Amino acid sequence: MIYRLLFLYFSVIHAELEMVQVLVRHGDRAPSFTYPLDEPIFDVTQHFPRGFSQLTQQGFRQAKEVGTFLRSRYNGFVDQFNRKETLIRSSDKDRCIETAMGITQTLFPDEIVPVHTFSHYIHDLLLKPSSVHCSRADEMVKDDKKRLAALVDVEHKELFSYLSRKTGWNVDGSKISDVFNVLYRKHANGVPQPEWVNHVLSNVTELKRQFRNIQFNSDEKSKMRTGYLLGQMTKDMNEQKESGRKLIVYATHDATVTSMMYSLGISDHQLVPYTAALIVELHRLDGKQYVKILYRNSKTSDPNEMRLPGCDILCPIEKYHRFVSNRIIANKEEHDIICQNNLVKLSPKPFDISSLPSILPEEDNLFSTLITVGSLSYFDLYSSLKMKN
Repeated sequence: MIYRLLFLYFSVIHAELEMVQVLVRHGDRAPSFTYPLDEPIFDVTQHFPRGFSQLTQQGFRQAKEVGTFLRSRYNGFVDQFNRKETLIRSSDKDRCIETAMGITQTLFPDEIVPVHTFSHYIHDLLLKPSSVHCSRADEMVKDDKKRLAALVDVEHKELFSYLSRKTGWNVDGSKISDVFNVLYRKHANGVPQPEWVNHVLSNVTELKRQFRNIQFNSDEKSKMRTGYLLGQMTKDMNEQKESGRKLIVYATHDATVTSMMYSLGISDHQLVPYTAALIVELHRLDGKQYVKILYRNSKTSDPNEMRLPGCDILCPIEKYHRFVSNRIIANKEEHDIICQNNLVKLSPKPFDISSLPSILPEEDNLFSTLITVGSLSYFDLYSSLKMKN
């Protein structure tokens, strides 16, 4: 045990950093709406002048703090923007794009840095996968939420009745995310609220946590949501020497970070704070590559060093590959098959993958977009990787 600890200590010090990938949630945002009894008196322009659902000034400051952290941590590794070495990719939501802009403002001060995005978030399998159609995932989550709602509707009957009287909604377990959307986001921005909010907010937050995690809390569910992103990140590490890529920053959503943590087997089962960042570092030590994963969920403490199941802090790339091989989705076609999106009836003869383009007429348009943004690509690298497992 002492030998292992000494090895890890000196390894972390002397390992050579080769690549960093950062998956960061957007900054603080405005609620999407308010509750019916609040609509006549709530002036969104007063408290959230940029409008519902938009990044707040506080959120932009949070984003700039992330950029400052990255600049400090990786000083000497990426000091200036180089488009061959650095890629900034965002979900096509304004709050994510603006978060990416805030990060680059302090990560690369006084430099012009492009932020790449996707044509529409409902097709963005990389950074908004929870909005991409997946019949199997939707079915599983619907059933799981129904079971959870049946339990909490009984356990929290009085709370829901109270919330219904106070909000004007007919509140039950299925409505708790909307309640959280309003109460928590107003609270986080210091918006004055009735006294009753203080008495219920902790319970509402806990219920939100349960309903959020149940969307991704299994290997199958998380694979259908972030298996493609995990594959892309792994591919970029494997090709680092050829590509010369040193830093990739992904600006995304809490659902994506939550699912990715379940995909990697490192979830803390908590809600993901604004601008929390999952950081994947690729190191080289004595000619061998290692993967190190960090989770930064607070600006007041150092990032948490995460351990993949069965691995040390510095995880040998071979062990990493074995762990993720069955959690990766190689391309959009595989995603549609796993999600059971295709309208092909089962038949005795083998499934012909060439029939997919006729089922997915939008694929050509999507692919041209991928080439344009230069940050999302289809690959079959993992067919051989999966064979090894």
